[in-house]
Amino acid sequence: MWVFEFLHVLVGILWIGLLYFFNLVQVQSMPKMVEAGAAKPYTQIILPKALFLFRHSALLTVITGIAYYVAGRGTVEGIPSSAIMIGMMLGIIMAGNVWFIIWPNQKKIIAGALEGDALTGAKRKAFLASRTNAWLSLPMLACMVAANHGGFGF
Repeated sequence: MWVFEFLHVLVGILWIGLLYFFNLVQVQSMPKMVEAGAAKPYTQIILPKALFLFRHSALLTVITGIAYYVAGRGTVEGIPSSAIMIGMMLGIIMAGNVWFIIWPNQKKIIAGALEGDALTGAKRKAFLASRTNAWLSLPMLACMVAANHGGFGF
């Protein structure tokens, strides 16, 4: 159904866009924000809203992707595409990272920022899971594009 495809692409763009924002903008800017005294307002006001959209867009991307696949659109001439299956597996792994590693550690980081605690272990875990997702997004996106353009031929 086109609705699943449309929603899948829409929330997928939101998810991956936020992923790149966190990895390419926030990570680079946070030390400067700490120096300028802007880290606490950012952590209290912007970050919770961005993380809400981030984790829920990840969930909706997986749900709409599975719905799109189950509706029969994840096939090439009736044969399940290996590219779409690889992309789905990578997407599910990435969503798992969001919900089970990044989000629990970000909750600790936000609470720690409010209390003045550094929480370097939680920061490191969230950073590594987020960076892993950024790298996994490249083959995942390649698989999703290939699935709609003839696959990889295997």
